[in-house]
Amino acid sequence: MDELIKTFHIDWKLLIAQIINFGIVIAVLGIFAVKPLLKLMKERTATIKKGVDDAQKAEENLQHSEKLKQEKVSKGRKEASEIIEKAEKESESLRQEKIEITKAEAAKVVAQAKEKISTEKQQVSSELKKEMNNLVVMALDKVSDKAIDTKTHKKIIDQAIEEVKNI
Repeated sequence: MDELIKTFHIDWKLLIAQIINFGIVIAVLGIFAVKPLLKLMKERTATIKKGVDDAQKAEENLQHSEKLKQEKVSKGRKEASEIIEKAEKESESLRQEKIEITKAEAAKVVAQAKEKISTEKQQVSSELKKEMNNLVVMALDKVSDKAIDTKTHKKIIDQAIEEVKNI
């Protein structure tokens, strides 16, 4: 081994001094470089992990929100269709009610018109009878010149009225 040390010109003192210097450099680098770098790397790892967790939570919230939105939209559509259906039913019932009211009013108007026509017909008929009676009396008076007695006269008038009614 001595030969090896002489061949390579190794000086023990210098070698020990270099080992001590190397240790000091490693210690200084460990304290001032590696520890802050490890601390920084841990912080960055934690930040990245927190960002990933937050992104996952945001994705879950987004999916949950989307699900809620879909539920509310479907619920809103269902309620809208129910409202439309109810409005259509109410509209139909109102239409039927209006039709029935209109029919009742029309029937009332027709009944009033029939009653008025019947009343007018009776008035015209009675007036016509009176007029016919007067005409027949006048005609008989002119024709008979008072040759017929009152009873026969009345009988002829009644027969004439009956004939006019049958026409």
